[in-house]
Amino acid sequence: MTPKEIAAHYEAKVFESPEAAKVAGFVLTETESPRNVWNKASAAQAIVIKLAEKRASGIAREIGLIIEPWSVTGCYLPDTPEPAAA
Repeated sequence: MTPKEIAAHYEAKVFESPEAAKVAGFVLTETESPRNVWNKASAAQAIVIKLAEKRASGIAREIGLIIEPWSVTGCYLPDTPEPAAA
């Protein structure tokens, strides 16, 4: 499975950049920079499983993956909105 297929399987949103996820209100989590395509899919799977656990526990309302050419980053939309930065 590709990272996009993994995201679809877990009903995770897909973003092309960290900035796009932040604008949508998502909080960034871990980033993996795999060496090849197979490792990229494996990294995406590992990240999205952790995010799915956050969603199941009520910490996250929505989950997402930021899929860039050389990295995969997890993100989630908190169940309660983050306070605005001053």
